Amino acid sequence: MHHGLLRTIGRERTGWISVQLLTDKFLRRDLAVKLDVSRTGATESVLLSRIQLDRLIYELTYARLVMMTKGQPLEGCHEHH
Repeated sequence: MHHGLLRTIGRERTGWISVQLLTDKFLRRDLAVKLDVSRTGATESVLLSRIQLDRLIYELTYARLVMMTKGQPLEGCHEHH
């Protein structure tokens, strides 16, 4: 059985993303984050490890900074993969 935190972001017409922190009640697995993405009636699920979650947070933070600077190059960020 899994327990965890559940949050949903989005709008009905454009789709939504549901983020859930999964913890195993019986400690058989490590913590994981489950992302459910829904758009036009179709839903896809992805289970992220801690390393994958760290990478996702890094990429989202970088994208947010680029949006805040209106696409201008960021200081100290000479390479972004």
